[in-house]
Amino acid sequence: MNTAKNTGKISSSYFIPRDNRPSAHIFKRIRMMPLYSFPHHKDLGNTDKANRNKYFIHLDLDAFFAQVEQRDNPKLRGKPVSVGGGEGNKGIVMTASYEARKFGVDIGMSVVDAKRLCPELISLPCYGTKYEAVLQSILYEISKLLPEDCIEQYSVDECFLDITPIAADYFKAAKLAWQIKKLIREKENLTASIGLSFNKSYAKMATKFNKPDGLTIVREENRDMIYRQPVKKMWGVGHRMEIRMHSLGIRTIGELAESDFHAIHKEFGINGVILRKIARGEDTSGIAGSDTQRIEKSFSHNHTLSNAIYESSRAEAEIKRMTEYVCRRMRAKDLIADHVGISLRYEDLGYRGDKVRLCHATNSERELFHNAMEIYRRLPQPSPLYKVRTFGIFVYDLFKVSAYNLDLFNREHLIPYKQIDLLKDKYGENIIRMGLGNS
Repeated sequence: MNTAKNTGKISSSYFIPRDNRPSAHIFKRIRMMPLYSFPHHKDLGNTDKANRNKYFIHLDLDAFFAQVEQRDNPKLRGKPVSVGGGEGNKGIVMTASYEARKFGVDIGMSVVDAKRLCPELISLPCYGTKYEAVLQSILYEISKLLPEDCIEQYSVDECFLDITPIAADYFKAAKLAWQIKKLIREKENLTASIGLSFNKSYAKMATKFNKPDGLTIVREENRDMIYRQPVKKMWGVGHRMEIRMHSLGIRTIGELAESDFHAIHKEFGINGVILRKIARGEDTSGIAGSDTQRIEKSFSHNHTLSNAIYESSRAEAEIKRMTEYVCRRMRAKDLIADHVGISLRYEDLGYRGDKVRLCHATNSERELFHNAMEIYRRLPQPSPLYKVRTFGIFVYDLFKVSAYNLDLFNREHLIPYKQIDLLKDKYGENIIRMGLGNS
């Protein structure tokens, strides 16, 4: 295919809307900005030889949030379920069960639109802490099979695994993949789809072939199954990028792999080079963070309520809940914070917030909660005419510490936070709640 002959169709004016829409002025031709751990061009070799003897797994929990809710409530099984809605059909669909997807319900649409497509849709609120605890439990079990530096959490329901250290060929790699699927079924009663290939990008694309609860293997010799896919299935190609590809005569991943290098580089810059290499199977990127241990700089958590509140007791309960969550995240990584802050968004969409430096770095709910409440009292207090819609808490200036910080607490009143966290991971957030005392 001669790609160069079509490049004349592409120009900056092609991307600027010429109609009278109010939003027309904000559109301009820009380079694609890769998200998450999209492979960097330095991680991509000139050939795929560097990965010929490697085996990567991409694990994707099927309709994760909805599947967890159906698992926990047998009455929801077999019914169309979405997660992300609130009272009065508010919110957007964060995920939908496969029963709901048959009606056209998709991620990102409003709950109102989703219920027009599927009147019987059951819309549930999102319980992020529960889903994160389930994922961490799964990753913990996987860590018994693989070294930790071979595991990369990609999102709240996906991860990459480099199984090269324990898999010498595709037969052993597939056997391990089935073992992981069985482990997830036994430990959490959930299903997951897995893609197995010689690089991360192909593994991620392979996952989509047999969902839900599938396993797809893409070897060097059967990459045609990737080449036949539309270019929009590429990791990193969105709608506008797809239009630009089509203008170059590129409609499949195979056509992108065989495209003219200079034409792609001229039109898309370094991001086009990256996409072309990924299409050709030349992604040699490894597990993110495996070379050096990355320490988080900050943690934050925000919660938007279905109905705004003004009562001090409810505000205190919300701040307490968020404090517990952030502290759990810090302890999971053996971190302590030197600063804490909170933010409020009121019904008029105005934001107010403040922060404070702690007397000493800590990950104790009790100390962070008391400081957070002191900040809250300094902010404009909610009232029946000035309610709060969103609460947020953030901690920063984080430091790595040992598993137990005995010097942070009175030795006569040690609190076994680690053990409490393990109980919550296994049985849910509400199995035990901390009595943080009067504020």
